[in-house]
Amino acid sequence: MDEDEPKPEMKASGAQRAAAFLLSLDKDTSANVMRGLDPKVVSKIAEAMTDLDPTLCSAEAVDSLYRALALTFHQKTGVRPQDSYELFALLETSYGPEEAERVIQDIQARRRREQPFAFLEACPANLTARVLKEESPAVVALVLSHVAPATSADVLGAFDEDTTLEIVKRMTTVTPPGIETMLAIADDLQERIREASLVPAPRAQEDSLRTVADMLNFAEAEIEHAVLTRLEEDDGETAGQVRDLMFTWDDLATIEKRAMQKILASVDTKTLSIALKASPEPVFENVMNNLSSRVRDMVIDEKELLGPMPFSEVLQSRAAIMSAVRALMDSGEFSPARASDELVT
Repeated sequence: MDEDEPKPEMKASGAQRAAAFLLSLDKDTSANVMRGLDPKVVSKIAEAMTDLDPTLCSAEAVDSLYRALALTFHQKTGVRPQDSYELFALLETSYGPEEAERVIQDIQARRRREQPFAFLEACPANLTARVLKEESPAVVALVLSHVAPATSADVLGAFDEDTTLEIVKRMTTVTPPGIETMLAIADDLQERIREASLVPAPRAQEDSLRTVADMLNFAEAEIEHAVLTRLEEDDGETAGQVRDLMFTWDDLATIEKRAMQKILASVDTKTLSIALKASPEPVFENVMNNLSSRVRDMVIDEKELLGPMPFSEVLQSRAAIMSAVRALMDSGEFSPARASDELVT
């Protein structure tokens, strides 16, 4: 290993290294050290203890952690900002708990008036967006105008294009209301985000359909057929969507030679030429490798002659081919490899 390259155990996260160090101590010493840690990091360290990086488990790795810790203790370091927990401990030692609490509360109250929405920078952007989608573009613009640009950008990414444009336009002309109104909005938003964090985010319909498709891909063929048949009777559209997700255009890359040739025999060269535009390389190669040299040359020539075209037309041609694939599957002439199939020799 290069002497300048960090050892594997030193590439682990801080929580993982702290967890490994604490686990190397006896129980009482480890407990005493943890009592002095910021409560905000204790949960991360505890979680790391249950899923420890394998590179930290050897005696050599622990020795390396000890040496790194000893060097840190003896090195001259600069200063860094203190968080509320550390500052309280320092003030408590100097002035007692009551005065320390009063100073901390004064600092927090002042910062809250200066940056009422600062708490959003510690919230997941998708959670913030989920709550803000219930607000008008004017309120969203007000909120996002008072947080860091990176946070605003992440939250805006969850809105549709038209709403994003409306929010951005309002951000350019937003006039903040009085501070008490701002604080009231911030308090309400913080509470709603807290409540929303306790409820799982609603799943997009496609995610739910994909879960069903993945499940059926692992099921036995008889179960898959029975489920899809009943689903077709109850809701043909949903059944079609599940079928589409069970076998997609990208899956054509994995089809073996005889099955691919059977599929291609039912497709005309123009449809194939259009469908292969902007196709993933593995799909393109598998298709071309299963065409005769004459048909392959025809497809290549036609693909070039067609020139640039709307992607919507490409998708239509792919849909026509996938319909042919599903027809072969329904007739039993083609059966894709199943996720539950075992490979044998």
